[in-house]
Amino acid sequence: MSPVYDDKPVLLKAIELVLAEPGDIQREAQTLLSAYQIANHGRHPAQVRDMAAAKIISNYSYYAAFAGGASALTGVIPGLGTVIATFGGATADTALSMKYQIEMTMALAAIHGHNILLEEEKRMCMIIAGMGAISESAKSAGKSMGSKAFIRLTREFLKGATLQAVKEIFKKVGIIFTRKALEKAIPFGVGVLISFATNKGLTLYVGSKAHDFFAVDA
Repeated sequence: MSPVYDDKPVLLKAIELVLAEPGDIQREAQTLLSAYQIANHGRHPAQVRDMAAAKIISNYSYYAAFAGGASALTGVIPGLGTVIATFGGATADTALSMKYQIEMTMALAAIHGHNILLEEEKRMCMIIAGMGAISESAKSAGKSMGSKAFIRLTREFLKGATLQAVKEIFKKVGIIFTRKALEKAIPFGVGVLISFATNKGLTLYVGSKAHDFFAVDA
């Protein structure tokens, strides 16, 4: 195993094992956008993109919300069984949650004209999704980050070595999720409801930040 791979955070390694193929995400996103363009012929392209983006964010927020515990989906999501066996259930749950935020961000990038088959574009999406998760955590702690500040900070990460930025961001995301999991070590049943609401809320938040980021350059 190469040193480059070894210095990746555990969470990032786990996420990479469960992410869907960028080509599949790009095709589905472009098909969705085409359907909205046909159904809304005559509307401004930006309006149609906003409608398609809203549908993408809504879809992925429900995927994340209903994901629940990772162990229940081992036969459904490729690579998930390997993640659980290699890294444990807690890391698998976090990877599963972040999977949907990253895939959603990639879909949003695709409808805004980005080629997510390129490695740099894929890293850009991971940085945006990771920054969104960090920003949401800050918001819940009473330190809300506005869209302009989010875009400015994310662009700073994109200026440098993006692979290193991805590693640093997901190291921090892993710490945040671990802390939240410890805080919510509460009776069974209540935790499931919090997981549903938390995953859905996080995905909606990350989606809004990602859409703002891409819309600025559209």
